[in-house]
Amino acid sequence: MKRSAFWTFLFSFCPGAGQMYQGYMKRGLSLILLFVLPIMVGAAFMPVLAAFAAVVYMYSFFDSLNLRSQLNMGQLPPDEFLVHLNLGETDMKKLLQGKNHLIGWGFVALGVVGIYKTMLQPLMQNLVDLIPYEHPLHSILRGLVYDLPGVAVGVVFILVGLWLVKGSKHEKNEDFEEYKGEN
Repeated sequence: MKRSAFWTFLFSFCPGAGQMYQGYMKRGLSLILLFVLPIMVGAAFMPVLAAFAAVVYMYSFFDSLNLRSQLNMGQLPPDEFLVHLNLGETDMKKLLQGKNHLIGWGFVALGVVGIYKTMLQPLMQNLVDLIPYEHPLHSILRGLVYDLPGVAVGVVFILVGLWLVKGSKHEKNEDFEEYKGEN
């Protein structure tokens, strides 16, 4: 069924809606989630992560128009999730295998940040307010109280990134063969 170019254009302004209008539900849902998650995580922990949503927004807009062009030319690309995770039982087991500790530490970190923001931050702010406003220590401590969760999440991201770049000690690259010289 041919879709209206006007409606496709209008729906393209909402990430994922243009894809869904054209019948690509998985693709559209992927784009909606990729757009909303960085905003939510950015609002909760690190506002800089919300900038990723702008990239997803632009990609979604042009992907919707490109998808329309492909459909008009008779090409029917498959409707797949953009992240390419089949969340079947066996695939989910493969995804999570050996990563339980990472997921667990992620939940612990989220819990600690949540407790800090709801209980400890207001308490610490009241203690900082006991220091006179003109005192230089007041602004330093106030900055620490508000910036601590962002710094902690940033440090965790850096450590996990370094760990992923380093790779596992047990990984074997079967395609790699050490060069031993010409004999």
